Amino acid sequence: MKSKHEALPEHAKRRLLVFNDSELDAADVVGLFKSIGYTAVTVVTNPRNLMATLTAAGTYAALVIDVRMPHLDGLKSIYFIRKKFSAAELPILAISDANAPELCNAALLAGANDHLTRPIDPVDVGLRIRNLLTIRTIYKSGQDTQCNLAREVAERTSKLNMLIQNGLLMSKIKNPDTLVRHTLFEGRRILHCDAATMYRVTPQNSLSFCMRTRADSLPDSEIALYDPATGRPNDRYASTWCALNQQAVRIDDVYTETRFDLSGTRRFDSHTGYRTVSMLTVPLMPREGYVLGVLQFINKLDTDTDAVIPFSDEMVTWVEALASQAAVALDNLALHAAHAFTN
Repeated sequence: MKSKHEALPEHAKRRLLVFNDSELDAADVVGLFKSIGYTAVTVVTNPRNLMATLTAAGTYAALVIDVRMPHLDGLKSIYFIRKKFSAAELPILAISDANAPELCNAALLAGANDHLTRPIDPVDVGLRIRNLLTIRTIYKSGQDTQCNLAREVAERTSKLNMLIQNGLLMSKIKNPDTLVRHTLFEGRRILHCDAATMYRVTPQNSLSFCMRTRADSLPDSEIALYDPATGRPNDRYASTWCALNQQAVRIDDVYTETRFDLSGTRRFDSHTGYRTVSMLTVPLMPREGYVLGVLQFINKLDTDTDAVIPFSDEMVTWVEALASQAAVALDNLALHAAHAFTN
């Protein structure tokens, strides 16, 4: 059973840097840390290499520095380090001899987080370094949160600007086929997915294949929105349910989905060798209660690995906004064409 002063599992591999211009003294400190469970301890004995090591060799979780070294003033080194690294960013544990107690406060004033004297007690150093690593963990967690927040704000701002520019562009497109093509390929780009398909609602209350981003031929068949015998809504399929209920449908795995009949998709996969996994279906609604068609996006891809992953809730929101823009633009084109025809 581990003693309370030994390295916590989450701390054991944290990188520690020991600075002392005496190789013998540095080796003693390294041996002590390793004896209590720290496995990533680096030594610097040449003062010219200290800052280069701290800045170029990756992130160190803590620095252990000897205040009284044979050929160097450790206090000046702490002052110099603190000009670049904050106390939370790089916690410093200062070590001095027991016969120089005045150096304890001097080290803390110079910027050290904590201090201990020789002979070094393993329990003492273990507890102190554990506290410093906890400080560093809290700091790093806060930094990561800030970075993630900044990245999310930047991504959302970029997407918002994209939607604004996209809306302006759609308003200038006068050809419906060009508009549909732009919507499909722009939606695929925003979602970073493999394929997209658009269905149009026909005057016969069915969904017909309108366009795809892939080179596959479009099926001639249509999917009825209502059962021809009973007149009831045909909500067996994700596409028809989406059109009838005017809501997006997200499917994480086509082969485990039980809400909808996806046998057609599975047959397509069987015949072509393609593998459909995730699916997002969104209605084209220029106004409430009126659906022009349905956009269906296939196989969301991870931006780093290109592995197929589920569509996120946030992605649904963005593509719904794109679909709404496209629906309004298409509806305006149809109204304009009808007005021109009557005149």
